[in-house]
Amino acid sequence: MRNWFPNCRQGFPLAMVAAAACSIAGCMSYGETVVYQLYQTNADRCAQNETDACVAMLQSSCEAPVRVCTDYVPEFQAQASKQLSQKCQANDEAACQALDAVACNNGDYAVCARLGDAYAKLYASCKAGSAADCESLSLSVWPKKQTDLADIACKSGNTIACRVVSSSASAMKVNVNRDAQFAMF
Repeated sequence: MRNWFPNCRQGFPLAMVAAAACSIAGCMSYGETVVYQLYQTNADRCAQNETDACVAMLQSSCEAPVRVCTDYVPEFQAQASKQLSQKCQANDEAACQALDAVACNNGDYAVCARLGDAYAKLYASCKAGSAADCESLSLSVWPKKQTDLADIACKSGNTIACRVVSSSASAMKVNVNRDAQFAMF
C-alpha cells in the first residue's frame, strides 16, 4: 500500500494526533504537530472561558515552523481576541482586564498606569490581610511588566508576589525543534 503521507508512519503511538494533523493540511512534521496541538489546547481552554488561555494565545509569539505561524496561529489569536472582547462587552471584569494586559504589553502607557495602580491597591490590601484581595490579585491577568516585577520580588522572598508569578505561569511560550520529523520505522 502506498503511503500518501510521507511523514505519517504506521506504528506511531499518537496516531490520532498524526491523523488529525494530516487531515488538516497534508502531513505536518513532528515540530509542526506539537506546536499546533499546544495552540489548539489553549484555544480550547480559551473557548471554555479560561481567560488566562485567551491571553496566552494573544501574547505568545509564534516560534514554530512558518506554516504553523502563518496558517493557524493568526486564526487562534483572532478567536481568542473575539472571545475576550465578547466577554468584556458583557461586563466580564476578568476579560476586560485581560484585554488591558494585552494592550499594556503592546505599549499602551495609560492602560499600563491604570493596571499598575490596580495592582498596587490589591497588593496593599492583600498585605493588610484581605484574603479576597489576595485571591483577586493572584487570579487576575497582569501585564508582562508587572509579572516581571513580581518575579523579582518573589525571588527576594515576597510570598504575595510568588502567588502572582505562580498564577501567571500558565502563559504559553511555544518553543520546539522546528525541524523535527517523525522517526522512520
